[in-house]
Amino acid sequence: MASEPAVIGEYEARRVQRMLARLYAGHLKPDESIAISGWREGTWLCLRWELARADRSLVYPVECRLDLKAGAIELNRARDLIYDFLGHFFGQYLRQGRAPFTGSRWEEVQFVDQVLHLRGVERDEAADRHADAMLVADARDGDGSLTGDD
Repeated sequence: MASEPAVIGEYEARRVQRMLARLYAGHLKPDESIAISGWREGTWLCLRWELARADRSLVYPVECRLDLKAGAIELNRARDLIYDFLGHFFGQYLRQGRAPFTGSRWEEVQFVDQVLHLRGVERDEAADRHADAMLVADARDGDGSLTGDD
């Protein structure tokens, strides 16, 4: 199903990101920031918070979804509920040793009176790019083309 327009505009995203930077001051490293985005997919409200270092050596995107129809909840209330949920767990993550609070598979979590679905995995995108470049360089033959022959 195709995504619908963003439910968190640019102004809202910047406002919340500034608030999170103040809230987590002292826990974020100088080169770290949290970016947020949100969109609709049918009856689902989808929000994503991403903690990242400037060099992308740490990227922790966490996506949280709530089915507005199944939860009989209004969009703005659902957005605020997810903000509260992610705010709480990102706060714990930053304050208590940075152990990821979710994994790569969708998990159902009961929060307040709603069922949220979330997933997220820490990655080192800088190392991934470097490894990809090394693999490409190793795969090149003498004329600069890629080959699958050994």
